[in-house]
Amino acid sequence: MTKATLLMAISLLPLMSGFTTPKNFDKTSPDLANAMESRNYALFSVAPASESSQDQEGAAEDIEDSHLVDNANSTSKFLRGLWELIARGNNMVRGESETVLFPDMESQFTSRYLNLVTAHLDGCKDVTDNFGVTTSLQPYIKDKRVKGFTVKSFRNPDKDPDSYEFDYDPFWDDGDDWNYEGVDDEDMPTDKYPEIVDKIPDDDDKIITISKAWVEKICSDMGICPFSKGAEEAGLPIGPVYYCIDRSTSLEDMYARYWAEVVRVEEQDQSELSTTLLVAPEFCMDQIEIFEQFSTTLTQPLSALDLEASIQLVFFHPNWSFRDGSAREGIGAAANYARRSPWPMINILRTSQVRAAQKGIPTGLVYKQNEKTLSGVGVDTLETCLRLRDWEAMKDVKVNRKEIEALRVARDFQNTGTIKVDDASFANDATPAANKVDGRQIEQGDLVNVVLEALSKRLGLETGSGGVGSTTYALSGPETSAAIMATDFLLKELNRVADDGPEEKSPNATTESHQAIVDDFEDPASGDGREDLVGEVVLNQTE
Repeated sequence: MTKATLLMAISLLPLMSGFTTPKNFDKTSPDLANAMESRNYALFSVAPASESSQDQEGAAEDIEDSHLVDNANSTSKFLRGLWELIARGNNMVRGESETVLFPDMESQFTSRYLNLVTAHLDGCKDVTDNFGVTTSLQPYIKDKRVKGFTVKSFRNPDKDPDSYEFDYDPFWDDGDDWNYEGVDDEDMPTDKYPEIVDKIPDDDDKIITISKAWVEKICSDMGICPFSKGAEEAGLPIGPVYYCIDRSTSLEDMYARYWAEVVRVEEQDQSELSTTLLVAPEFCMDQIEIFEQFSTTLTQPLSALDLEASIQLVFFHPNWSFRDGSAREGIGAAANYARRSPWPMINILRTSQVRAAQKGIPTGLVYKQNEKTLSGVGVDTLETCLRLRDWEAMKDVKVNRKEIEALRVARDFQNTGTIKVDDASFANDATPAANKVDGRQIEQGDLVNVVLEALSKRLGLETGSGGVGSTTYALSGPETSAAIMATDFLLKELNRVADDGPEEKSPNATTESHQAIVDDFEDPASGDGREDLVGEVVLNQTE
C-alpha cells in the first residue's frame, strides 16, 4: 500500500460514522460542543485513489488540503461557524491549526465584506482571552480566492498564560511593611444588603426557574417591558419566550454560542419563538466593564454587516448602570434595575417586532415610565430581592396597565396589531394618546414659535440669535406631538390664506388662529430673530 493510499484510508475513517470530529473537539466547552454536534460538517472533497503515481501524488495533495466544510449561507451562520473555529483554537497548542471552508459564502467574500468582518474581529480581540494573543485567524486562499479561514495557535502548553515573570527591579519594594495604624474598620464601607446564597447554581433548571420569576415580576408585572405578557410570552405578535442556559466562561465560547442563538431566532418562525433570553451565569458575573465591552462588540456588526434588519439586542447584568448622563444616585438609581438581572443575559429580539413596538410606544416614554415605576419601589427593596433571588416582598407591587396610558396602548396594540384612532393624536399621526397634546392648546399658542423651537432643538440652533449651537437634543413625546400638530395646522391655514387671499377676507371673518399666523409673518423685523433662525434652518437642511 502506497503512502497516498494509506493517508486516504485514514482520512475516510471519520466519514464512516457520518460526522467528522474537528481537532480538539473533545476539549471544547460542553455547551459549545453540544451545539456543534448538531451541525453538518463534512470533509472537503477528496479525489479517489489511482494506480498511477501522478494521480497518487494529486490525491495525496488533496488529502493534505482536506478541511472541514461549513455550509453557512448567511452572515449570521458564517459568524457562528467562524467563532466556533476560533473557540476551538483556545485548546490548541503551538504548531496546531485548523481550517474551515465556507463554499456557500465565497460570493459574499468581497474586499468590503471581509474588511467589515475583520473590523468586527479586531474589536473582539480587545476583550477575548486568547484570540489575538495565543491564537490567530488567517484567510485560507486558493486559486486567488478566499475559501475559508484558518486558526493557528502559538500557545506554549508548558507555560501558565497567567504567570508573569519580570526582571529584577532595584526600585521595586517587595517588602510588606505597611503601617495600618489608625485605620478604623468602622470607617470602611459596609454592604447593607444580604449576601447572595448559591450565587451560581449547578442546576440549569433552577437558573431557568429564577430567571422566569424575575421576568414575571420585573418585566411583566411592573411593566418594564410593555410587550411582555408574563414569563412565557412576549412580542408583537405574542409568541413564546425561549430560555437557554450557557455556562461558557471564555469570551470565544460565548461569541460562538451567541451567534448560534441568533441563527436559531432567524430560522424559527416567530409563532414558535418570539424572542430568546440567553442566560450566562458563569460569564462576566463580577466583571461588568468587560460585559459592557462584550455587548458593544455584538451591537457593532448589526449595522455594519446588515444584520439590524433581522435582530436587535438588549443586555442585562446584576451590576448594570445606564450611561445616559442622567443622575443615577439616590432615588434615580432605581432606574438601573430595569436592566439588572440575577445573571448576565442577552435578549435577542426580532427587528420587525421592535419596529412595530416603537410605532406604538416611543422608546423615551418607556424609559421615563420605568424610572417612575422603579423609583416608587426603591433601591433597597429591588437590590434585596435581586440578591435573594426572591421577589415575594414585591408580590403586591403590580402596575395597572389600564391606568398607565403607555402600557394600555401597548397591550391593546399587542392584542389587536393596530393603534386605535382614539389613541392617536390625530388621524395622520401615529403618536399614541400617551403623548397626546390638546389641539386647542396648539391653536391658542404661537404656532410658528412651536415649530421653530422644535427645529432649533433638533438642529442645535440658538433660538433668538440664529447661531449654531454645539448640542442637539431629542424631542420628548409631547414636544414631538405638539410640533407635528402645529405644522399640520400651519400648513392648512397657510393654504387657506394662499387660496382666499388675505385682502379679500373681511376683518370680521378672520379667525383668531388665522390672524395669529398672519401676525407672526407680517413683521419679520420685529426683533425676535425669527427671520434669521428660519434662514439658518433652511441653510442647514440644504447643506
